[in-house]
Amino acid sequence: MFPTLGHLINYIFGTNILFPMPTYGFVLVMAFLSGGLVLRQAFIQREKWGQISSQKAKRLVSGPIDYSELLLGVVFNFIVGYKIGGIITDYDLFTKGVDSYIFSTLGNIWIGLIVAILTAVYSYYKAKQQYSPEKVFEEFDEYPHALWLNIMVVAAFSGIIGAKIFDILENLDSFFKDPMDQLFSSGGFTFYGGLIMGILGVLAYAKKKKINVLVLMDATAPAILVAYAVGRMACMLSGDGCWGIPNPDPKPEFLAFLPDWMWAYDFPHNVIKEGIPIPSCHGDYCYMLDVPVFPTPFYESAFSAVFATIIWNLQSKVKVGGILFFLMLMMNGVTRFFIEKIRVNNTYDILGHHITQAEIISSLLVLAGGIGIYFMTRIYQSNKSKD
Repeated sequence: MFPTLGHLINYIFGTNILFPMPTYGFVLVMAFLSGGLVLRQAFIQREKWGQISSQKAKRLVSGPIDYSELLLGVVFNFIVGYKIGGIITDYDLFTKGVDSYIFSTLGNIWIGLIVAILTAVYSYYKAKQQYSPEKVFEEFDEYPHALWLNIMVVAAFSGIIGAKIFDILENLDSFFKDPMDQLFSSGGFTFYGGLIMGILGVLAYAKKKKINVLVLMDATAPAILVAYAVGRMACMLSGDGCWGIPNPDPKPEFLAFLPDWMWAYDFPHNVIKEGIPIPSCHGDYCYMLDVPVFPTPFYESAFSAVFATIIWNLQSKVKVGGILFFLMLMMNGVTRFFIEKIRVNNTYDILGHHITQAEIISSLLVLAGGIGIYFMTRIYQSNKSKD
């Protein structure tokens, strides 16, 4: 496993550097970025097909100097410079605890001040260049594909909030014992909470920008699957505990062509330091599971990559709006429901049955997907018969 990017770099290149950036966080950022790029390309295709078009928007060309905005930028860049400067000058301290260092008051005030002064000078110069007594706006054509980064920021922000809320609901005992730790810890995120809140956030943003909702839904379908495929690799590469149940059984003969770790894996050097000590290992991440488990994050990632490819290739063939999105919900729901059978998770006792939160939500996604496909098809056929 690669709890930090340093471990991953050393494994690939045979180096011995100390780079403490968490692999999980880095890959998660790459998940949002990759999903955003897929969404951008999907928008471009649909613009060419005439399904969506640009909207008239206004942007500020010149106006009075906004000193509050300048001050906010200076303060923000001071904090960034203060922290980055501290990382550079106190790198050893930074490597001992990335999260604790970033959220502490430690840093380098001189580098922070230099960055703040440079920011203030440059921002004031730019503001003077664009000065006019009154605000002047210009109208321009705003295309949906140009908004992909904004959409990803909205998805990330609302998704993180949703993932944290659903994790708290899944671990209420831990939350009541230490609410502040559960709220502000860097761990504890539930995928379905992120998916649901992320979708709601993006739909609200799309409504504000007057983007056709059905076209947006179908464009996001492959993007969500790609982001999920990459995001699950964050769990797999770091060993964050989102793995399967113990699997001590030998690999079946019909799977002999696959690497052993695809059947059962002991997640050595996992980031949560779970299991037994690794012999002759020295450092912070020297644990592995005593019994190998199903590598469920890899399974989910692989299925999502296959489904994303299928959805992408169906874009030009499916004419009914919303179908691809609801098909994506069904694909994800079915996969997650069955993977839950071999996955470690907290359960709810409902009518004598032990059911996980993900099993409930995945079942609802399959149901919603089926209903959505049915009604979208009926509406399309009804409109077609009227024509």
